[in-house]
Amino acid sequence: MRWMLDHMLWEASGAAGRGFWPGLWATRKLLIALAGSGVLTWREWVEHRPPEIVIIALIHFVFVFAVIALLVYAGLWFRARKMPSSQTSP
Repeated sequence: MRWMLDHMLWEASGAAGRGFWPGLWATRKLLIALAGSGVLTWREWVEHRPPEIVIIALIHFVFVFAVIALLVYAGLWFRARKMPSSQTSP
């Protein structure tokens, strides 16, 4: 849960200070997931009734957010592999 909060919901790296724009930058992955799920849901809007479209929109959001989380995790993993080890050679 802590990883999700630190890396997905509110990542303040690169956001200096407080205010509207730094807040948007800190929540960019969440906003991208909302936009992506909105596009996917918009494409299916005419095929479903209102109660169904809410469930479909939720499924789209979870799917897009999970894909973003996997990309972030893979990026962190590759970045950690590139960093030199903290061990000193004799």
